[in-house]
Amino acid sequence: MPENIAELKKEVNALETEVNVLQTKVDELRHQRSSFKINVSFPKDNTPKALAEFCQKNSEETAKWQAEMQEINQSLKVLEAQLNQKKTLLGQKKSRLEWRELQEQVYLGGKRLQEQVQKVNKQANQLEAEIQSLKTIYQELNPLYCEWVQNAANIVDFKAKTIPYVYIKDNGFELGNKEIE
Repeated sequence: MPENIAELKKEVNALETEVNVLQTKVDELRHQRSSFKINVSFPKDNTPKALAEFCQKNSEETAKWQAEMQEINQSLKVLEAQLNQKKTLLGQKKSRLEWRELQEQVYLGGKRLQEQVQKVNKQANQLEAEIQSLKTIYQELNPLYCEWVQNAANIVDFKAKTIPYVYIKDNGFELGNKEIE
């Protein structure tokens, strides 16, 4: 059984074509059966010979009609069974294809989600590094500034203690806060 989406699509398309061909044949046979005609030619005279020929011909035509109708019905029965079998198989394959496509979408969505988590966390780590650089510059500059103005000064007030960060949990992701060191 193919697990590949492309192979499943190919099988589904082939089965749909087979179903359409079988359905066309069934429809043609049904139409042929419903429009089946018998030709009856009435005799020109009512002589016993002409009436006997008429009855004989009608019997032959009726027997021929019954045989042809039975043949059509038998062919129709076989084709309808094949059609039902193909429709059932087609339904199963379509369900399998839809399931595989859904799995593929979930897999690709999960992959995109993980990539986005990595981007967010990379940006968070860069932001934390920039904040640390800001603290370092502040720690170098503040004593000089205090000396220059000859007063205690607080140039930067570090009130933010956290930054957004995505944590990986057992059943998903959690957007939370990461402590800034």
